[in-house]
Amino acid sequence: MPNTRSERFAALDAQLESALRHAGDQATAVTVGGGEPIDLPPETLKTLRKVVHGLASGTEPMLTTTEAADFLGVSRPYLTRLLKAGRIPYRRKGNRHLVPAGALRDFKAQRDHQLDQLDRLADAEEELGLR
Repeated sequence: MPNTRSERFAALDAQLESALRHAGDQATAVTVGGGEPIDLPPETLKTLRKVVHGLASGTEPMLTTTEAADFLGVSRPYLTRLLKAGRIPYRRKGNRHLVPAGALRDFKAQRDHQLDQLDRLADAEEELGLR
């Protein structure tokens, strides 16, 4: 079992690299923490690997709009609208939009919380017979 932070990141990177090598262009089932397996496409594995590299080096990983959209599970045009509306911070480099991975994690957590609240509200409406 890896002890240091860098050893843990190196072990995770090796696992992601192995999964990418075996996946080819097919989705790969990944299990985290003994939970249910999740099928991840190669693009998502590459994005995860990029994030791991950034975290291992102590820098904030910057993702392209394609990688960021894949991370959030939305289309790239929709992500671009979110960026331009100021919902997610980004930086421009030439003609590219680069999105900090931390900002994506924060946005996803906020969105997941809002969806959970909507589910609870719908459940309460149903219990009260308002639907």
